[in-house]
Amino acid sequence: MRRYFRLLDDVTVPKRWHLGAATLADGTEPRLRAGIPFESSEIPSVPVTHAGRVLDFTLTSFAVPIASSRLADAVATVVGADVQRVPVDIAGQLGMVVLNALRVLRCVDELHSEFIKWTKQDHRPDLAGKYRQITKLVLDGAKVPHDAHLFRIEGSLVELIVSEAVKDAMVHVGCLGAKFIELETSGTRSHA
Repeated sequence: MRRYFRLLDDVTVPKRWHLGAATLADGTEPRLRAGIPFESSEIPSVPVTHAGRVLDFTLTSFAVPIASSRLADAVATVVGADVQRVPVDIAGQLGMVVLNALRVLRCVDELHSEFIKWTKQDHRPDLAGKYRQITKLVLDGAKVPHDAHLFRIEGSLVELIVSEAVKDAMVHVGCLGAKFIELETSGTRSHA
C-alpha cells in the first residue's frame, strides 16, 4: 500500500524567511492553488515579509508552495505533468518557482476523517458544501489513482498531498523548510 503525506511549511526552522502573497503587477493574486494551469506570461511577485534564512521549500501566507529550482526539478521527475513550475520574482532570490499542483482529487474518507463544511448560512454561502476545515484527514485509497504523486483535495485546496516517492525525491536533493505529515489511508488503491 502506498504512503501519502501532507506537505507543510516547517515554521520551526530557526531564523527563516517568511513570504507574503504572490501577486501580479495589478495587485491580483493568481490562482496558484486551484489545480488549474497558470497561463499568464507575467511573472508573479512574492514579497519577503520577514527576512531570514532562504528555504528550499516555503508556503506563502496563502499556502502557495514555493521551491528552489533544484527541488522543483526533483518533484517534476516523479510527478511529471501533474505539476507546473511557475517562475516567481522574490527580491534578491533567483531560481525560485511555484509548485502549481494540477491534479485535484475527491478522495477524503469522510467516515474516518474529521472536518467541518461550509453551509449556506455561513458568511461565505458560495462555499457551501466545501470543506471549511479538516482536522483529521484520512484518504480513501480506492479514490487515489496509482499514478497520483502530487495533488490537492477537491473541496479544500489548502491541503497539498505528496506520495512517498515525492517525499523521498525531495529529501534526497535537500528540502529545508518542508515538513511531511503521514496520512492514514483506508480502502484499496485503484490502479488507474
